[in-house]
Amino acid sequence: MSRQRTISVPTMVDCRMSGERSYQILNLVAEAYISSARPIPSSEIANHLQVSSATVRNEFIVLEEKGFLYQPHTSSGRVPTAKGFQTYARHFIPPRRLPYRDRQFVTRRLSSVHGERLLGEIATVAADLSSYAVVLTLPADDNLRTIEIHLSLLSSRHLLAVIVLENGLVRQISVDLDPVPNEKIISDAERYLRQLAVPVGFIPQALVEIAKDTNSELTRTLHAVARAWPEATPDRLYSQGLTNLLAEPESRDPDFIRIAVEKFETPHGSNRTDEGQLTLQLDDTLAAISAQIHIGSSRGILTLLGPARMRYPEALMIALGVSQAATDNLSVGQN
Repeated sequence: MSRQRTISVPTMVDCRMSGERSYQILNLVAEAYISSARPIPSSEIANHLQVSSATVRNEFIVLEEKGFLYQPHTSSGRVPTAKGFQTYARHFIPPRRLPYRDRQFVTRRLSSVHGERLLGEIATVAADLSSYAVVLTLPADDNLRTIEIHLSLLSSRHLLAVIVLENGLVRQISVDLDPVPNEKIISDAERYLRQLAVPVGFIPQALVEIAKDTNSELTRTLHAVARAWPEATPDRLYSQGLTNLLAEPESRDPDFIRIAVEKFETPHGSNRTDEGQLTLQLDDTLAAISAQIHIGSSRGILTLLGPARMRYPEALMIALGVSQAATDNLSVGQN
């Protein structure tokens, strides 16, 4: 795979062409290539516009010079570049509203699950609707506060801490403690945890400070909880639909598979999106469409991953529609 330029939407680009016809030809080439996954010859565009092939070839030259199209092989037709796909995709931002039937489908699927399962279901629904790979990321937020904490005996060497965060999500962490303390010590440790009025990122430090003035057993218990606490607030990643991506014609190229799997497993950059907007990041291999999901005071990022030859009108509509429905569903669940 060549050229690894990354372009984000919305971004101001030099879209000046030789006129309306060049813009129309670029859109026709993009649509035909998205549909067929093969270079588009001038004759196909000429037939559509009812002009000569020579006229279209001249426009192809202009579009190539400006970086919107390229010719994979000397004897082949043209394919949009990342810049060309960007220009094409910008026409569909903001996208159309998700159709009523699809909105009902999303609402029905999301209303039946809660908590961590809900986040996984959001990714599954987006993958089912789009037929692309989907990654939902929820970055760690050390400024969140807890609204409920419960400690209980899990085994002879472990305690279970159940933590309800202010964004409505529930975390469970296993606390290594051998041997486990008696019920009174567990109850005292739970009481101290519930009294803490600091964000989750400061709780381990606060527990260590409290432990300085407690008996040895309670100190040992509080220290154990402090050590395990980071497991309560890690980055979360929910992914679905990798097989959708690997079913694309591009998957015949081993480089495409490698890049696609890397992006799917570690979606760097997919958490960069402007308030209230979709973000499109693409190079000549992959396209990633991201939209925000508000989860209480936290923000998750829903990202659709597809080949650069992505069905942009549909994918943009689904990314925004599912993210809005998910935000609405999460808001209702917290009220």
